[in-house]
Amino acid sequence: MDLKVLAAQQRIDSLETKAKSDPVKFDIELQSQLARFLCVLASGLIELAVIQTLAAYSRRLSHPNVSRYVSASVGRLRNAKFEDILIVLGHFSPAWRDHFEATTPPEVKDAVDSIVNNRNQIAHGAQTGISLGTFEEYYKRAKSFIADLDAFVCSQ
Repeated sequence: MDLKVLAAQQRIDSLETKAKSDPVKFDIELQSQLARFLCVLASGLIELAVIQTLAAYSRRLSHPNVSRYVSASVGRLRNAKFEDILIVLGHFSPAWRDHFEATTPPEVKDAVDSIVNNRNQIAHGAQTGISLGTFEEYYKRAKSFIADLDAFVCSQ
C-alpha cells in the first residue's frame, strides 16, 4: 500500500483511538465533533487511496507520459462516492468496475457513501448526527475496501 495512504490511515486510527480512550476528557458532544472531523479525514483517505493506487498502477505499466496524464486525470477525483469510484475503475477496465460492483458488499458501498455524504454536509456547515461509534463502523468498512482495491490493482 502507498506510504501516503498508510500515513493518512495511521493518523485517523490514532485520533480515533484517542477519542475513545478517555470518556471523561472526550464527552459525547466532543466525541461527536471528533467523529465529524474524522469523516472529513476518511473521505480524503478514500480519495487518496483510489488516486495513489491507480497512479501507481499507471507508473508501473505505462510510458512516463501516459502515467503523468493518468495521474493528473485521476488526481481530480473529489467527493468520490462509490459510484464515482466505479466509473473511474471502469475507465481503466470495464472488468474492474464489474469486479468491484459484484464483489463489494452493500454495507461497504454504503459506508463509503455515508462518509462522503457526511463530509459534504460538514463542509457546508450542516450538523450531522454521526457518532464516534457509527464512524468507527463506516471507517472499518471503508478500510476493507481500500485494502481490497490495493490488492486487486496490484495483482493486475
